[in-house]
Amino acid sequence: MTVRIRFSLCLLAVLLLVPVGVAPMRAAEADGELQFVLVLSRHGVRAPLDIQQDFGKYSAQPWPKWNVPPGDLTPHGRKQMELMGAYYRARYVQAGLLSGTAEQDTPLVYFRTNNVQRTLETARAIGAALLPGATPEIHALPAGEIDILFTPGKVSLGNPDRAHAAAAVLGRIGNDPRAPVLAHREAFTTLQRVLFGESGKPVAGKTALLDLPQEVVPAASENLVSLRGPITTAGSIVDSFMLAYAEGLPLADVGWGRLTPGRLTELLRLHALWFDLAHATLYPAQAEASNLASHLADTLDQAATGRAVPGAIGSPGQKLVFLVGHDINQISLGALLGATWWLPGTQPNPVLLGGALVFELRLRKSDHRPFIRALYLSPSLDQTRALTPLTLSQPPGIAPIFIPGCSASAEGYDAPLETFEAHLRAALDPQFVKPGTP
Repeated sequence: MTVRIRFSLCLLAVLLLVPVGVAPMRAAEADGELQFVLVLSRHGVRAPLDIQQDFGKYSAQPWPKWNVPPGDLTPHGRKQMELMGAYYRARYVQAGLLSGTAEQDTPLVYFRTNNVQRTLETARAIGAALLPGATPEIHALPAGEIDILFTPGKVSLGNPDRAHAAAAVLGRIGNDPRAPVLAHREAFTTLQRVLFGESGKPVAGKTALLDLPQEVVPAASENLVSLRGPITTAGSIVDSFMLAYAEGLPLADVGWGRLTPGRLTELLRLHALWFDLAHATLYPAQAEASNLASHLADTLDQAATGRAVPGAIGSPGQKLVFLVGHDINQISLGALLGATWWLPGTQPNPVLLGGALVFELRLRKSDHRPFIRALYLSPSLDQTRALTPLTLSQPPGIAPIFIPGCSASAEGYDAPLETFEAHLRAALDPQFVKPGTP
């Protein structure tokens, strides 16, 4: 059973694109003073990974070439994240968290990233626009070391049972690996039309995704579960399409001109399916996100009390902490919280390039009690493609998040900090937590 069902589903209010996107901030100003913000951001636009360079076997035509190494943040992606940094600056200066003066604000901001090029450069890009004229320190492990805050599976932190993880996924799909493929056959058919032309028929020497066997087995990689076959392959192919569209490649090079915006939105269902099964199933999510969740709770506790807390990220007195990682970090953490989010033009729980889970710690004016407001904040694919400036009047997409078991029903979905922390710590599995400085 998915953790989202375990904690019960809720509907999300969504505010996007036009000045209504400012409404959550204005409402929050009226009834809660902003004290601290933790941002868990995905990196910006990158080139496809190595594995995605082998997808020629599934398409009639060659894939576009990229001018940066596989997996690296592109110059376009850096500019995208500078625009996000400028938006964070405008948002949190208006909210009174920052002064807008780099000299005063730099000591109040802390960056912690995974130690790969795309996350390091994303943090630098955000910092350059958030703190213009300053060069904030980017905290990361030395190159080549495995960072268990972001990739615990690479060292099997807590010795997760991979067979148990595969069983947990199989238990969600009736022990039939092919069932999700058949349930999403319409989207797979659309994908075949993009890959091979409107007939959807593979040309000689090429392979149709729907002809691949589908397996759910323990993984030998950093992931706990492997969904070998159409699900993983389709999810990764759609990811490549999303990258090409967001990068601003000519439309003729985005799905060979056959990928309309409507088709891209439809195909994101396969992207969401891939992540939901492999990373939002409870046991894999606990193995992948418990360590991150524990340190997140420690960080919020430190911010609320003003006292140093072992395991917290950053120092007491800092106002804004950025964690720059990956899509899996967001999906698995959201699963632990039982949180879901949605933005127009996407499918459930999008993990868009440069998007972030944001946790705002506020102090209620009536009784001075701390509470959390959670939201998903991301530029749309069109905003990223066009490098649209992001401002308070033209913001990125903003989706307030209702956290089952924590949130109130009023606008903003306030969650008392004490309740939020207890909920998060109850959902994580301590065996997958490494105490001490993250």
